[in-house]
Amino acid sequence: MTHVDDRTGPTRARRSAGRSATRANARALNHGGDSRVAARAGRAVPTKDVSGAQLESEAERAERLAAGRRAASRTGRSARKKTSKSHTAVGAAIVAGAAVVATLAFVLTNGDSAPPQAGGNPPPVVAAPTSAVPVTKSAGANPAPAAASTVRANRKPPAVTNTTQRAAANPPTSAAPNTGKASPVFQRGQWIAVIDKYPTDAGMEADKLAKQLAGKMIAAGVPARAMLLSGQYPGIADSSASPESDAWVVYLGPFATAEAALDLCQAPKTQAAYASLACPIHQPAAAG
Repeated sequence: MTHVDDRTGPTRARRSAGRSATRANARALNHGGDSRVAARAGRAVPTKDVSGAQLESEAERAERLAAGRRAASRTGRSARKKTSKSHTAVGAAIVAGAAVVATLAFVLTNGDSAPPQAGGNPPPVVAAPTSAVPVTKSAGANPAPAAASTVRANRKPPAVTNTTQRAAANPPTSAAPNTGKASPVFQRGQWIAVIDKYPTDAGMEADKLAKQLAGKMIAAGVPARAMLLSGQYPGIADSSASPESDAWVVYLGPFATAEAALDLCQAPKTQAAYASLACPIHQPAAAG
């Protein structure tokens, strides 16, 4: 006779529920689930039957809670890393700003001076250029004379004397031509040709004008002379037959004949030197 155990069905159900709860507990623990869920799942076994769908739901809920906590943990770490990077960047910016301020302060304090060289030695000082000429010693004991540029600028220039001024106004010229004596001596039978006459009472420098004309003709190759008439030559008379005076005369001669005097006065060379000559002929030593 075969006996049927009526407890087989319920016993199997409880065993199946227990195994499901154990798997749910293990899954929750492996995924960092909540211990209270595992506890509820464990307490549900002895009191009443729990279906597989509910256990799966509890397990999924536990997994979602664990995933949320892991995400929150990662977000916190990322936020802490960002905060740490922000602090580092701010610190670097502060250090850079302090370096810029220190550099500006150094430049404002020391100007354009060069930074000290390595080893603590200061930069060489360059002396200001001077206009003094260096003095070099020769083989002897006497030093070389100073250059002319080293003369003091405030030294007064040499005074200009009247002699210097006259020399500058009247530069030296060649020797004046020989225009003869102012009062030469003539003999009877000697003839002259008068070129021109300059009265002394006409307000002019008659002597200078006569000598200038005589010098001009001498330069042209004509032997002219200049003399003063003061009544000593009876052969040179005025309109009243009196010896002429108070005049300078430019003349040619003396010649042995009147024709020789006239020929030289009318020669082309003489006319080129002083044109439009009347050429009056006189014998100064004898009355006419």
